[in-house]
Amino acid sequence: MKILILCDHYPLSPRVKKVRNSMINQHENCEIKVFAWNRESKPVMEDYVEVFNQNIEYGNKKDKAINLARFTLKAKEYFNKFNPDYIHAIDFEMLISSVIISRKAKIIYEVYDIKFLRNKVLNWIREKLELNIIKKYVSAMVLASPYFEIYYNSKGINKITKITINNKPSKRLETFKSNEYMLPYESTLKNKTVIGFVGTIRYKNILLNLINAANNIENIIILLAGSGPNFNDIKEYIETNNLQHKVIMTGRYQELDLPSIYNVCDYIWAAYPNKDINVKYAISNKFFESIIFKKRVIVSEKTMIGQSVIDLNIGYTVDPHDVVEIISLLTLFDKGYRFDSSVMFDNSLFWEDEEVKLLNIYCKSITNVEGVI
Repeated sequence: MKILILCDHYPLSPRVKKVRNSMINQHENCEIKVFAWNRESKPVMEDYVEVFNQNIEYGNKKDKAINLARFTLKAKEYFNKFNPDYIHAIDFEMLISSVIISRKAKIIYEVYDIKFLRNKVLNWIREKLELNIIKKYVSAMVLASPYFEIYYNSKGINKITKITINNKPSKRLETFKSNEYMLPYESTLKNKTVIGFVGTIRYKNILLNLINAANNIENIIILLAGSGPNFNDIKEYIETNNLQHKVIMTGRYQELDLPSIYNVCDYIWAAYPNKDINVKYAISNKFFESIIFKKRVIVSEKTMIGQSVIDLNIGYTVDPHDVVEIISLLTLFDKGYRFDSSVMFDNSLFWEDEEVKLLNIYCKSITNVEGVI
């Protein structure tokens, strides 16, 4: 069995690597290649990855849309060379590419995020196009949140096989010990209550709201661990406003650094812009990591994961657009609390507990019986 994963970014996200490794571990004689859109022309580190190199800023939706056809053409050339049985398309643009590339290979559609658009007309077109492609061409779906299934079922996608593999960390995280990654910041963090954001630095306005709220509270430090499209903008804001004593930005980290990062945090910020409908349905991997490391989590109000956080009593909800509300929440925080170590979201905490679900897709003959919009 040969599988081609289409991915719109490089370096590969941890989830792409985990999906590939899980499929290889579960399927004998399985050959899996990744064709990735290397939009910053980064050096390629993996021998199983082929790339289409460009210099397009991540987050630039216009340039991405304009160049999608060029990516698809190069992906088709590689498809013809590799001749896979399956195309594993990650997110909406890769789904479009998959249908153009081949009508013979089975298409597995993996949904990291639902690509809602603010323009109602454009979003209506996007939705109709996505649903039509799913019903006509997709053999099965892999969802990164159980709440996505609620959304797609409400849109009439009921008969296609769907599995949910949450964006949980690998069990190897349990084997990692604290290292010296956070040692340079030890004196700054001492005796402070630390609010940590761990991951891709994006949604600039939301993170600036958190920073501005913390600036009014003496004992609070904000830790931003990671890199991303808004890293330089936020760093410049911190330097311009002399906030280095309130905000630490570590830059890129490795998975083995996570214990050190979480160990210095008292609370984890996982609140995303809830005016984006995708946030209503999505679950951040920070949610699962916060449970594993026994840290209370802050998520956006009026979301499905927000309701779960309240029901499980493992954190707080907040309007991430309201600085006054964030200030009110942060003033309640201190370093002393107990975390219920028995808490589980769905009876499991790790990726390996769910990867077996892939057998429901790649070990069964799946026939698409849906109609066309």
